[in-house]
Amino acid sequence: MSISSPIAAVGDCPIKSLLRRPGGSLALLIAAEGGFPRRPGAMMALWPDGARVGRLGAGCIDADIAVHLDRPGPVTRLTYGQGGPVDLPLPCGGSVRIALIHRPDPDWLGAIWDDRIRRRTGHWCVNLRSGQPCRADQPDAEDFHLTLPPPPAFQIHGEGDEANALTALVAALDLPILGREARPDAHSAVVTLFHDHDRELPPLIRALQSDAFYIGALGSTRAQDARLRALADQGVARADLDRLHGPIGVVGQGRDPRLIAASTLTQILAAYEARLP
Repeated sequence: MSISSPIAAVGDCPIKSLLRRPGGSLALLIAAEGGFPRRPGAMMALWPDGARVGRLGAGCIDADIAVHLDRPGPVTRLTYGQGGPVDLPLPCGGSVRIALIHRPDPDWLGAIWDDRIRRRTGHWCVNLRSGQPCRADQPDAEDFHLTLPPPPAFQIHGEGDEANALTALVAALDLPILGREARPDAHSAVVTLFHDHDRELPPLIRALQSDAFYIGALGSTRAQDARLRALADQGVARADLDRLHGPIGVVGQGRDPRLIAASTLTQILAAYEARLP
């Protein structure tokens, strides 16, 4: 099977936590059916002293996973909901399967983290019997294929209340914020939040020349029409203009800077989630 992880904040990354504190286990969601709120590929780090980083589901599931930390063998397979313990049904119905990898390979964890900090999408295979990373070109029935994209990064242009509010929300989620002169990658969102729209053209042109998955600009429909004409006059191609979101956000006609920021952040995270396999 091939799946990908959900959006994950860097600060509470189970991989990073296991590298900082060896001796823990890695719980990996390998299948989910029904209305379970986590995507297969979600992770949680656990230690014998009760510490945890990340979540896989409701508190009762996470607590039960911790009970199995002292089980023998490199991997413990767990099922909850249909086919699992009768005293731990899932309120959402369906079932989930989890692989608890005891003492995961530190070199593998380090390679995953290296991909993360270099903002590369990692393609991994782990054997669910041994818990060891394996060769993706020599598949086994017990191999689990995992795609791990980096979290979305944000490049925010502007100095007003809207820019400050969006920056604060992104920082609160501990998601990466790019410098304003950095070149966005395919996992980056670029937002311009200027009331003086002449100032937005240079960063928008640079963004439209990049692989950024989301590019948006503050302003009304009338402002967007004028913006598109100005960018076309600067030689921006029609196909690139079609990538530019405006008005931004999932709530139309927002005026409160906090609402605009939250609405825009929601639109960006939804767009990123939709890109995941």
